[in-house]
Amino acid sequence: MKLLLLYWAFLIAGYILGARIRKAGKTMGPLPTFMLVTVYCLCFCMGMRMGVNEQVTSNLGVIGLKSLAITIFCVAGSMLSMFGLRKIFRMDRYGNLLQRQAGSRLPSAAEEPADPEHAPGPEAGDKDSSSDIRSTVILLSVVIIGMIIGAFLLAPRGDMFLQWFDGSSNLAMIILLCILMTLVGLDMGSSGEVIKNIRSAGCRVLAFPVASMVGTMALGIAVCLLLGFTLRESAAIPIGFGWYSYAPVVIANAGQQYIVASAVSFMHNVIREVSGIVLIPLAARKIGYLEAASIPGIAAMDVCIPIVGRSCRPDTVIYSFAIGAIMCAVTSVGVPLIMGI
Repeated sequence: MKLLLLYWAFLIAGYILGARIRKAGKTMGPLPTFMLVTVYCLCFCMGMRMGVNEQVTSNLGVIGLKSLAITIFCVAGSMLSMFGLRKIFRMDRYGNLLQRQAGSRLPSAAEEPADPEHAPGPEAGDKDSSSDIRSTVILLSVVIIGMIIGAFLLAPRGDMFLQWFDGSSNLAMIILLCILMTLVGLDMGSSGEVIKNIRSAGCRVLAFPVASMVGTMALGIAVCLLLGFTLRESAAIPIGFGWYSYAPVVIANAGQQYIVASAVSFMHNVIREVSGIVLIPLAARKIGYLEAASIPGIAAMDVCIPIVGRSCRPDTVIYSFAIGAIMCAVTSVGVPLIMGI
């Protein structure tokens, strides 16, 4: 909770500063470049932390395949629920409300009006698509390089070093996240559209996280049961919502009989967070901004916020942060309750 308040403080401070810069008629300069560089540093650090963790490097094979299957179903359930709720609220793929004009019918999904700023022509679209793919490949490569360095260069250096690295890398990630939140706040403040969109969104800001969780749990529990897990394990694994440093530990603490479920939970949550880094740009381009923001789960409120802001619009960050924050609260209470701890 303290870190959540800290991140919010930097986000608000950045927003206030960005609003003042906008009112002064000044530009933000190379802000997107700073955000991207910070994202690369954060992903590299995360990759190294994953590489030195023996649970990641040793629990591959069958456990990895089960974790991948669970992640696919959880992410699909989340995106389907977000898509359905967006249609119920009559919002287009950019998160805009489709207003009913007097004497006219509401346009269907196939007729949704294009956002002039976010629906470029064919040539620009091809360029943006290539840029999304390139960014996805670079981000994935940074994570993989970090994992390789962590597994082969850092992990063999002994327990004392690993304890120091764990504390230092954790602090580095907190600092990087604070920087990112400030940059995101600057971007939101300089756009001048956030407050207007929050007022327009209203209760929808809270409704979409609920939809994402319901979709995740529905398909997540179903696939876990099909893979042979008990009902308790099948509920505890998907409710981690990408929190790989918390949910697996709570599951493991419930007893040795849950050790396999704990390992699968860890791998699934890691894969879900990484899938957010990899898939958000493509999902935002091909499916919808709100659906893309739901992919990483809890990481939508920190690690993936800059990717959401860059791939979507600044106001989409509000939905992204709400998804992650509400999931975080539900996970912190839900996993212990399910496991009876």
